[in-house]
Order: sequence, then structure tokens, then C-alpha cells
Amino acid sequence: MTKGGDMVGVVWWLFVYFLVTIPVFLGLGLVAQLSGAVWAKRASELVLITGITALLPVVLDRAFDKPVLWPVVVVLAAVLVFGVVMHLRSYRRPS
Repeated sequence: MTKGGDMVGVVWWLFVYFLVTIPVFLGLGLVAQLSGAVWAKRASELVLITGITALLPVVLDRAFDKPVLWPVVVVLAAVLVFGVVMHLRSYRRPS
């Protein structure tokens, strides 16, 4: 495969990973809500953060073709930074 073909494959797998994180996040969030388990809450936060991290390069790759997607890239980056900050702050607070 060419270098461009490898990039398409990486973007495709990142998108698939993002799609997989959706039900995993929902399942862990449900477990956290029903049981009050701190580990499930933090695991769901990490799954959400990694899902957004995987989606960001996918949207960024498409934004070069369609400039209308640049606001989506900015919003995803902001949500990612906010999510990481909130996740790290949750370790300081007693659970």
C-alpha cells in the first residue's frame, strides 16, 4: 500500500474505534448510575475521552476536503480538553 492508502486505513480504524466506544460508554455509564461504582464512572469518562480523541483526526482529515467542518474540529478539540480537565479534577475530589 502507498502512504496515502495507509492513512485512509488508519482513519477508518479510528472511526471504527469511535463507533465501538459509544455502546461501551453507555454500558459503563449505566453501571455507574445503577451501582454507584466509582471505577465505572471513571472508566466511562476515559472511554469517552479516547473516543473523542479517535474522532478528532477523522474529522480533521475530512475538514481539509470540506472547510465547513473546521468549526466541528474546534468544538471537538474544546470538548476533549474540557473532558480531560474534568476527569483529572475528579481525582482530587472525594468520590
